[in-house]
Amino acid sequence: MSSPKFADCFCAKNNIPREDYARAVFNRALYRRTHLVKWLLPLLHTNYFTADYDMIYAVESLSRRRDFTMEAHRFNEHPANRGWLRRTLCLRISTARLKDIIRETLPRSTEQRSSEHNESRGTVVPFEIDAGSTDGDAHLHPRLKAAVRVG
Repeated sequence: MSSPKFADCFCAKNNIPREDYARAVFNRALYRRTHLVKWLLPLLHTNYFTADYDMIYAVESLSRRRDFTMEAHRFNEHPANRGWLRRTLCLRISTARLKDIIRETLPRSTEQRSSEHNESRGTVVPFEIDAGSTDGDAHLHPRLKAAVRVG
């Protein structure tokens, strides 16, 4: 079974047709101040929102939250994502808002829950503890036990 894609989950959650996906995400991910002038910006530059829509179309096929980081990096480096209006005034979509939308929309996998739990504790568990073992190496991972015995 394949993992659900962000666009499909977003449309189902918000009860919108698939063809309205890009515009709906665009409007939710925009910085608030951009809503006031979004009609004016394309008059100044025809392709003003190209980088924003490229980002929205790039994340539509995401099935894992952790893949968002690479897309955000691409968005920041996008050639159309330059200029004073976009960089200084932030008249564009917000990657933080988009990340929140993705986090609210995509279901969490078991793998993500486990890694988020370990990250929240500030640790990654490199060894397994075998509670049923009676030998002195009970705290070691089975592969490490074998290496210790061989060496």
